[in-house]
Amino acid sequence: MTNRWKIFSYPMSSEQKVFEHVKSKLMEVEQGSIVVLPEYVAYTEENSRQTLTALVDICRSKSISVITTLNLVPPNLPHATKDVNYNVLTIVTKEGKVHTPQAKITPQSFERVQYEPRFPKMNVGDYDYLNKVTIEIDGVKSSVFFVICSDVYCLMAGVERKEELKADYCIVPGNFGNGAEKAVRRTLERFREAGLFKTTIFANPYQNLKDASQTPLVKEATEMIELAPAHSIRELTDWDRIQLVKENVAIYPDDQVPSFVHMTNLTAMDEGRMTVGMSRFPVVVQLGSYSEVIQL
Repeated sequence: MTNRWKIFSYPMSSEQKVFEHVKSKLMEVEQGSIVVLPEYVAYTEENSRQTLTALVDICRSKSISVITTLNLVPPNLPHATKDVNYNVLTIVTKEGKVHTPQAKITPQSFERVQYEPRFPKMNVGDYDYLNKVTIEIDGVKSSVFFVICSDVYCLMAGVERKEELKADYCIVPGNFGNGAEKAVRRTLERFREAGLFKTTIFANPYQNLKDASQTPLVKEATEMIELAPAHSIRELTDWDRIQLVKENVAIYPDDQVPSFVHMTNLTAMDEGRMTVGMSRFPVVVQLGSYSEVIQL
């Protein structure tokens, strides 16, 4: 099962250039591949719709499945508000079927509101559910939580009973600013150690810089890590989860972070921190489920 997974990144650029890069990578993979991409292969509504149409064609023609997020009014998201667009987890199967089982719970300030015309317009809605999803690969069913970027915070503080987070996979399509990827790795490692996730997958973009002395806004991640079968379980207590928040999260007033670049001033703090706006910091996450079994 494992060798069908392909974890890809992409370089930060315009939506058109990002998709051209992604398309070229998808055309190279073998039939039956399951490709996990970072968050937001497209982030505006119009380009998200166009990208989805193109992904359906590619998945059908190549007989592959693709996982990413797009800015869409989702066709089949549980508990969705009618006609609201979300940063939605989008799965296109090898038959070209589209599933949208999860939306982002903690969209950043600049995703929720376009503060200035020069910044991209996303204006996505808030979502309060973390849905357990069942996937089937080669006849084997597995449970998955799709945790979109900063929703990793919800693993620490958004869900009351950690036992309810237990799943075979935790898949994180990210778009974390420089430094935050380290906080994600620390958090996922701790949840694997506790036996809550058997396998974690993490994809994050990168930035090509002409001047090597500059600091990139994002750093690449293309990771799939499985818990060793003989691994001894290290209990994750409520106090441990509090410590994870204290060590790995930066909370900010929304109007002080009007763009992605502003956010990266926070992600590089200390040993790296993921960011959550104050508007979404107090969210109480409801656990839900996606009714269909997704055939990958």
